[in-house]
Amino acid sequence: MPQGNKILNHGQRMLKKREIFISVLITVIALAAYMYLFVYADRKIVFLYEHLGFKPFDKITIGRYWMAGLVLSGFLSIMYLISQLLLKFVIKADLMSCRRMVKYIAIPLMTGVVGIIMALGEPKLPFFVAVSSAFALIFGMAVVFCVADDFVKDARQTIIYLISGVGLVPFLILFRVLELPGKGMLTMDFSVWIVILSMIVGFIWLLISYRIFRQDRPKMINVLKGILAIGYVGLPLLHYFIATPEGIPYITSSDNFFADNILLRIVNWILLIVIVFLAEKLTGRKYLVTGKS
Repeated sequence: MPQGNKILNHGQRMLKKREIFISVLITVIALAAYMYLFVYADRKIVFLYEHLGFKPFDKITIGRYWMAGLVLSGFLSIMYLISQLLLKFVIKADLMSCRRMVKYIAIPLMTGVVGIIMALGEPKLPFFVAVSSAFALIFGMAVVFCVADDFVKDARQTIIYLISGVGLVPFLILFRVLELPGKGMLTMDFSVWIVILSMIVGFIWLLISYRIFRQDRPKMINVLKGILAIGYVGLPLLHYFIATPEGIPYITSSDNFFADNILLRIVNWILLIVIVFLAEKLTGRKYLVTGKS
């Protein structure tokens, strides 16, 4: 075998070993965190049992169970980003791949999280709740791990697509207010105007960003990835850090980020895609192989 191929194969083996090691470490930390949250921690604090009369199997409380997955995915994504930065700037080795990492951890995490939630702690929770929490964890890591990869490879481009997308985060989160009139919290007219204004402001923000960064405008998929990362992982993690009272580090409810009605969520995501697509078409975005205009 030629010497060059031997070196290449050795490098690939070392990279795979690093990826497996980090994936095992992330999996162990994630499962330990679930053990803490669902088995050892005081659920009255973590999931706000009895707050405003909510019980362990109420819809609001169930929303906190799977939001725990998104919050933890934020913590673990920070760990993954630090690992990538160390590989690039300290060890000066090949970077890991977010796609391979998610592939390594998906099945162990799904199995472990479901087992912990269903079999350990009190009260034991049903299969759907366990799977929802595990899926939220894996989804959050899949999105933000890829953002972390982008940042380590090209920090400037990543910051550009995060800035471009952040203006649409309010639209992503506030779309749920359309349900509030049915709960007696807002009038329908006011809810509709909130959604319309958040959509218009986000669309204008995106157009302005594309104009400012016209030489480096991001791809549509990257803008969407940034919106999801900020809205569904960054904000829940930020809430956990700074919006919980001292001594009561609770997991926020899904009602703060998602509509209860799954059809309303789907409409929200479809409209988001349409807005980003239209902004791209209106600004005449043309992709080259490099991804730059």
